Amino acid sequence: MTKQKKLLSLVALFCLSSPLVAQDTLTAGPATRYDFLDREQNRIHNGVSLSDFYEKLYRLKKGENLQVRIIHIGDSHIQADFLSGVIRQNFHRDFGNGGRGLIFPGRVAHTNEPSNFFTSSGSAWQVKRIVFTDQPLPIGIGGITLRTVQPNATLAVKILDTPTLNYSFNKIMLFFKKDASSFNVVVKDSVNEDLAFIGPYTFEPFPNTSTVLLPFRTHQVTFQMLSSTAAQNQATIFGINLENGRPGLVYHSIGVNGAKFKHYLAAGLFVDQTAALAPDLVILSLGTNEALDYPYFDPQFVNQMDSLITRLRAKNPNARILLTTPADSYRRKTRRNPGVEIIGNKITTYADLHNLAYWDLYQVGGGSHSADHWKKNRLMRFDGIHFTVDGYALQGTLLYTALMKGYNEYVQYRHP
Repeated sequence: MTKQKKLLSLVALFCLSSPLVAQDTLTAGPATRYDFLDREQNRIHNGVSLSDFYEKLYRLKKGENLQVRIIHIGDSHIQADFLSGVIRQNFHRDFGNGGRGLIFPGRVAHTNEPSNFFTSSGSAWQVKRIVFTDQPLPIGIGGITLRTVQPNATLAVKILDTPTLNYSFNKIMLFFKKDASSFNVVVKDSVNEDLAFIGPYTFEPFPNTSTVLLPFRTHQVTFQMLSSTAAQNQATIFGINLENGRPGLVYHSIGVNGAKFKHYLAAGLFVDQTAALAPDLVILSLGTNEALDYPYFDPQFVNQMDSLITRLRAKNPNARILLTTPADSYRRKTRRNPGVEIIGNKITTYADLHNLAYWDLYQVGGGSHSADHWKKNRLMRFDGIHFTVDGYALQGTLLYTALMKGYNEYVQYRHP
């Protein structure tokens, strides 16, 4: 069974969608058999701070013509999209599908990408990941950057559906270095017919972005770089946002292997470009890689977390913040890692101090030494850090359940 088919079957197994209870609230609660989980802890702490987000979800559920947007930022646990993919599909089934959201061509960048889309190119591209701060390329919304100097370079993107969700798109927002040196970009369909044109001089409300509307919805496009003037000598791609123009929820997942809070903070264009996605909720799932440094701890960790959140809030004043703690894991494959709990405590203490919402995966997952249970139940991979597809699906289901508990409480209180 391929990873994608396995993930889709797990999504079907863990899907929380159900008929409405009292029309407005949703039944939430994963049908799991794992006794080591602490279900009492599976809630959003300081959830009142998410009231604006829940209100907009409620309005969407009641049929208003709007979109709710979430950005989920993380490390390798998010890059593969197993965890966030489960959350996205549950949101889409319960609140409507606004499109696949942000993607980055991971395969073209010689790294892993989610199994729910496929990218390819026969051209030569330079690559920079967010964790390599000494390399010269700028980093934008995707946490990874692609650059080519080939005038006719191509980049193909194909989006895959799930059994019940159609991820075709007719709206493309391209994040790219947009100046006089940038190639023009022609958007072509699967039979090489031109669909749209992206130029470096088009006016947009956000720098380094261009948005085009396609004449029809499609699952596949190819971007071809064209040089029309002597000054146009490069294309630098930061990310691609794909939407369908319909009411619903758009769930953007951004993850980079090895990433820490400090890497997103140091990325010159990253925070600025989040504003173009207009998030209602920003989820930060970082801390695992900081915990791997145990027994060393960066004395600036809390300051880095604070600076990143402060910048995100400044650029996205209408967005609410949700922090998550890393799950228990090992170091050097089998050695216990007390650093996970220490980092988790720093995150939750900061959240309480600043009245930010947080989800404590460390406690929900069983707390101290719970990695033993995840490993025994084949929910953790052999490296002792990453989880299996089943493990990530379970984590995604638990987080969605916690969010729906908070949503139900909000609806019952505000809209009885």
